[in-house]
Amino acid sequence: MQQQKTNKLDNFAIGMLAGFILPVLVFFAVYFIGESGTSFSNYVGNLMYLQALVKLGSLCVFANSAVFMLFIKLKYDKTARGVLGATILYAIAVMISQVF
Repeated sequence: MQQQKTNKLDNFAIGMLAGFILPVLVFFAVYFIGESGTSFSNYVGNLMYLQALVKLGSLCVFANSAVFMLFIKLKYDKTARGVLGATILYAIAVMISQVF
């Protein structure tokens, strides 16, 4: 049986880390591009007042799908599983926030 070369980036923990960090980076990018004139606390407060914080957060998590597909294409299955796991945890958090 032939041994497959393992890549250091094909790791579940790296996928979870990427899956958790990317939506936060997208959220800050949206803030800096769109509303950099207001303070961050006012920005988040306005989103909460408009009940748009969870919606914007969900859109930020959507960026994980691109990273997931990239890791699948590169055949980094363990890393893709980590990104998917982080996305599922974000989805659970959104569902819980909708209830309360």
